Amino acid sequence: MPVIALLSPEPSPGRSALGRLAAAVTGVLGIPAEDCWVTWQQIDPDAVHRPEWQGSGPYSPVGFLTCEESWSSETVELLLRAVREELGEVSLAVRRGDPGELLIRGNAAADVVARPVGRVVGGRGEVYDDAWGEVSAVIRLDGARFTEDALAGLDAFSHLEVVYHFDRVPPEKIETGARHPRGNTDWPRAGIFAQRGKNRPNRIGVSRCRLVGTEGLDVHVTGLDAVDGTPVLDIKPYMAEFGPIGEVTQPAWATEIMRRYY
Repeated sequence: MPVIALLSPEPSPGRSALGRLAAAVTGVLGIPAEDCWVTWQQIDPDAVHRPEWQGSGPYSPVGFLTCEESWSSETVELLLRAVREELGEVSLAVRRGDPGELLIRGNAAADVVARPVGRVVGGRGEVYDDAWGEVSAVIRLDGARFTEDALAGLDAFSHLEVVYHFDRVPPEKIETGARHPRGNTDWPRAGIFAQRGKNRPNRIGVSRCRLVGTEGLDVHVTGLDAVDGTPVLDIKPYMAEFGPIGEVTQPAWATEIMRRYY
């Protein structure tokens, strides 16, 4: 899914122009036009060191075109040509998003980039649903961004909440409606927000697991239901006070589905 973020002292050319740009880019790539997001941010030229923006204008935009896939040099040239045909002269960097990086459209049509803080190392290599309770794994922080200080005091807690990305789920498998949990027709259809399946709109998983200990940038855990290589977006200590207040209820199928999960 390509994401184009454009910066310019000029006001946005408008929704229609940005839509035409998205259509031109997706036309080159052979994908639906709705699979491309385009944002335009008007900025103060005095806040940027760019000699071309120090005159009286008009100003050509600069920006980034990001996608999860790699393209040939020929395709990149076609993309740049398509962008320039819609916008005129533009300085555009084409880059590939890091594996596991989330590109999420926000409420204000801006792009929120969630960069993994680390990855799961070890544990299971394949995805299957049950018997996670005794699985041991390591969450290894990104050493280019963090030091051991990021984990200071974490070993005083017994359990963690881990937020991660279901990166093995293909975008075309994402569910936005209702389905039978695990495809089991003995259980009633439930909306994707009424279950915890991995085929979620933003492919975000949340897990509570036991903390075994920390060592350098490694967090040793058991019961984390994420496979080897999974991008981890956040780690939080679990505190009893964050548990539910009052009685917890759930349908019978949910109790059944969790019977062999841990």
